[in-house]
Amino acid sequence: MADRELRRMHRAELIEIIYALKQSEDQLKAQNAALTAQLQDRQLRLESAGSIAQAALELNNVFAAAQAAADDYLHSVQASLADTNANTLSQARSEAKRILEQAQADADSLKAQAQQECDAMTAAAAQKRTQTEADCKAMVERAEQEVQQRWQAFDHKANELLDQYRSTDGLPSEET
Repeated sequence: MADRELRRMHRAELIEIIYALKQSEDQLKAQNAALTAQLQDRQLRLESAGSIAQAALELNNVFAAAQAAADDYLHSVQASLADTNANTLSQARSEAKRILEQAQADADSLKAQAQQECDAMTAAAAQKRTQTEADCKAMVERAEQEVQQRWQAFDHKANELLDQYRSTDGLPSEET
């Protein structure tokens, strides 16, 4: 605004300008609060990614149950073979051993796959969290800088207006 226009403004108009700038500052503060809430929401989502690790631990229980079932099978085969000859018993033991080895290999494979997926998801979540935090921090800094710049501009204009008002001997005359 030109200096002449500021001089001609009435007190009510100047107060309206001040009020508009204050509303703008309040709006920027609200935006800052909203961005902070978004950051916290994303952090909560990243923390829930830990449930994948819990799922991997539960897989261990499945493998333990498979081992117990294989052991039960071996015991039942041994009990039924007590009456049979040594050759049949040897075949049953080798079959049980093969089943155990296959179950153990499958369990190890599933466990390794689950661990890889868990590690990949954890790394991705950490990367997203870091990026989100950096983005939010940059947005907050920009908002704070903008508020500071607007406040400084307002302060400067208000001081100029007050200095001009004080330097005159009363209200400026109305020119048509």
